Amino acid sequence: MANAEKTSSGSDIDEKKRKRKLSNRESARRSRLKKQKLMEETIQEISSLERRIKESSERCKVVRQRLDSVEYENAVLISEKMWLSSYISDLENMMVTTSLTLTHGGGDDQNAKAEMAAGDCRRRPWQLGCDSLQPMASFKT
Repeated sequence: MANAEKTSSGSDIDEKKRKRKLSNRESARRSRLKKQKLMEETIQEISSLERRIKESSERCKVVRQRLDSVEYENAVLISEKMWLSSYISDLENMMVTTSLTLTHGGGDDQNAKAEMAAGDCRRRPWQLGCDSLQPMASFKT
């Protein structure tokens, strides 16, 4: 009878060990599957983030090019504004000079020269006494 109890008790222990081994194997299998799934999700997320970085870099490049173009155009416009301001100032000075010449007399010869110079400058600012006023090329984008 003692022998039968040992065999029964030994069988129970063996059965428990076998069940524990099976349970551990199943748990390890689930852990490997979970780890593999997590790894695949991480790889997909990395790919998605790399794609977003590339798209953002391309958008940034386009915006930078637009900014450079706008800055260049702005510089051209500022230069043109300065030129036009100078041109207007020169015209106003000519008008004052012509007005003073006409008001305070000065022979017909002086009046004719002043009117001719003012008229020529209005028509062709890059010639005849308006050497400082050069036309600017227009900017096109």
